[in-house]
Amino acid sequence: MEHTKFKPAFVSALAEKFNVVLASASPRRRELLSRLDIDFQVYPSEFAEDLDKTQFAAASDYVVETAVHKARDVYKRIKGGSAKPLFVIGSDTVVVNSNGTILEKPTSDADAAATLKGLSGRTNTVYTGVCLIVDVPGGLEPQLIKTVESTEVVFDELDDAVVDAYVSTGEPHGKAGSYAYQSLAGFFVREIRGDYYNVVGFPCARFFRMLRDLHQQGII
Repeated sequence: MEHTKFKPAFVSALAEKFNVVLASASPRRRELLSRLDIDFQVYPSEFAEDLDKTQFAAASDYVVETAVHKARDVYKRIKGGSAKPLFVIGSDTVVVNSNGTILEKPTSDADAAATLKGLSGRTNTVYTGVCLIVDVPGGLEPQLIKTVESTEVVFDELDDAVVDAYVSTGEPHGKAGSYAYQSLAGFFVREIRGDYYNVVGFPCARFFRMLRDLHQQGII
């Protein structure tokens, strides 16, 4: 039996009307977005990701604002060079430990090991902020839409030998919170509460709803 591609009307409309741009170098976000089978370009953001965390009331606010800066950076650099209206997707992911500390990418093996030991036997929360910057036909300014998704991740107890073995694989590097649940860390994550893909780095279901809502509003 021949199957057709999964393309709801609002996904087809997005691909037809816009130049879709992913403002991220993350291979995981690229792979997840590609599942919608739409053409898109990748322009990694050059934003330094150096916002002062102390100026935000919550980690969710911080991660959304970082996503906004990433999307704006790419939009400003490529606007005017596109034949179609732009649809820029910015995203950022952080992990927050049980003490409320934001854990980003480790700076060294020692940093990764210390982070993992702090997560051992505890629940951490993964936040992913998503920002869309959309050119509106006839509009002077693009529309900015932002949201955040959170997922709780429960770790098993990790002894030093397991932590050292995991760090030695190199997998923690480049990963918020020093782990990749979709890979080896899946062996010591006991439970997740929420969107699996949010932990991977892009909340697919939330993004899908954003597209549907924009279509219902007549934007795409």
